[in-house]
Amino acid sequence: MRRDGVRWLLVLVCLLALPVRAADYSIRVEARREGDAVLVQASALLAAAPARAWEVLTAYDRYADFVPDLKSSRVIARSGNVSIVDQKGEAGFFLYRYPVEVQLEVTEKPFERVTSRALAGNFKEMVGVYELIQDGEALRFLYSGRLVPSFRLPPLIGVTAVRSAVEKQFTALVREIHRPAPAAQP
Repeated sequence: MRRDGVRWLLVLVCLLALPVRAADYSIRVEARREGDAVLVQASALLAAAPARAWEVLTAYDRYADFVPDLKSSRVIARSGNVSIVDQKGEAGFFLYRYPVEVQLEVTEKPFERVTSRALAGNFKEMVGVYELIQDGEALRFLYSGRLVPSFRLPPLIGVTAVRSAVEKQFTALVREIHRPAPAAQP
């Protein structure tokens, strides 16, 4: 590749690594590398009731219906406020794709927080926290996570690939929260 081509590729990667703002939902997603880990933070301001956000956030069996690249998501065990959720799919950026297989222990603190950690799968470490915080008339929706994959992330696009995957999932959750809830069946 010519030097100009390499420069343009580096400029593109740098631009894609900047925080993302989706105008329609004020979504912001940032990621950075810390050693082998990728740290991710996402936020959005929602015009939704906490009950609706909670309903969507904890509908783990439905995630594959609205989250891009997620092939399956199912609760395999539940005890009180703790669930074991098995998820399979793929993630990536442009031509770089990687499989995602994870079994999560998910702990719920109703209408406030969902915390998850990987028990098995292709991540050495995967911990995340979703939070719902009332902010006046709006509902602040936050995510923070730490991911250490057991596979190699390319140095130049690894963080961007992870950020892109988190952005897709987070945006899908926000859109589903804003979608009108289905009518109750008689």
